[in-house]
Amino acid sequence: GNVGVSNENMLHGSSSQYVVFRSKTKRPIYSPYQAQRDAINAAAAKAEADAADQELAAEDEKRSSMAKSSFGSESEAAPRSENGELIVKRREVHSGRALSVSTVEWSVAEKTAKPTSALEGYMWEKETEVDRLRERTPLALLMTNCKAAMTDPTKPKPRDWIGPVKRAGADGQFVIIPECKRMEPATGSLRKRFDAAKLVKQLTVAGASAISVNSDRVMFGGSMEDISKAREASNAAAVAQSLDTGEGVVAPPILASDLLLYPYQLYKFRLAGADAVNLVVGALESKDLLYLTKIASTIQLQVIASVTSEVQIEMLTKLGPGSIHALVLSNRELETFDFDGSGEQALTLLKSEALQSFRDKHGSDVPILVEGRVGIIERDGDNAGYIRALKENGAFGAIIGGGIAAINDDSVAQSMTSWAM
Repeated sequence: GNVGVSNENMLHGSSSQYVVFRSKTKRPIYSPYQAQRDAINAAAAKAEADAADQELAAEDEKRSSMAKSSFGSESEAAPRSENGELIVKRREVHSGRALSVSTVEWSVAEKTAKPTSALEGYMWEKETEVDRLRERTPLALLMTNCKAAMTDPTKPKPRDWIGPVKRAGADGQFVIIPECKRMEPATGSLRKRFDAAKLVKQLTVAGASAISVNSDRVMFGGSMEDISKAREASNAAAVAQSLDTGEGVVAPPILASDLLLYPYQLYKFRLAGADAVNLVVGALESKDLLYLTKIASTIQLQVIASVTSEVQIEMLTKLGPGSIHALVLSNRELETFDFDGSGEQALTLLKSEALQSFRDKHGSDVPILVEGRVGIIERDGDNAGYIRALKENGAFGAIIGGGIAAINDDSVAQSMTSWAM
């Protein structure tokens, strides 16, 4: 019987002899046995891929549902204050109803409140997530671990995130900061197979000055581990590139993009290896901004602030100089968590008096970045037209996630170069 096979040889044998068959031209020899194995392996691979696709579709549906229906009413507009900002409340923890059992009255928890906007629902889910993390690792223990890491010379220290960004744009070039994220709540998965480490390696080789990693699980399908993987991958790619080219390649620092509501999260990001963090100003009060920026500075994390309105810019202007290392003008609609597809939201903020006041207070050297469909929004016939408009109106650069995902991985370096005009 057939006891062995390769592409060029076939071995047949019995108790008395073995015969080796070989093609003179070394063409592969057809083997029913190997064909059967190949068919089994192909079927198993297809089943695995189909299962992964179904899981991905389920995740897309879940997050899309959370953004469009679970988080707020589709028929009613979210409540806003007189200055036009969304009114968001923190989660109701002690809601319940009285229930009498015999002579004993119990309070049974009942989810009676419904979020009025995607942002509010996002905040409630994030609060629940942080509560669960606290149960596993109390804040006091987390702070102790963080302090130990800061004094241990063998542990990695946060790197300068904004420095490489400034140097990349020192000659007037529009800086492209790629963002790694699994999905968008309104549109679903950005990639069929998201591999944070592989993507960061590609971006490092492509010459990214800095990288943003979306680690949010609730709306974007990320994880805290994505931060650690990204840091390790960027370091490894930089070393490999240096050895290949003979030139020193610096690993791009990592920005952790998430919905930050508590100091607890800052300590988690510090231990995960983040170099900077992003604050969504629309989800925070002025006292929160002050508190979080101070703690971030204490544990050596740089702060990037993301805004969607002039009111939010004015909140940042009240902070002390040096509190914010970069300002991001976002095209995101916080009520639905979709984007302004025209890109006018960011352009309007670039021209606003509020931004000029911010620059007067914090200095003109604080980079003004834009995020939200950059690289996808078209103007004057192509997506580069919108980027030109941003640059002409004073933007220093852009954080691009969906735009990077929309192109072939092999074309990342080329696209980043063409956008960096």
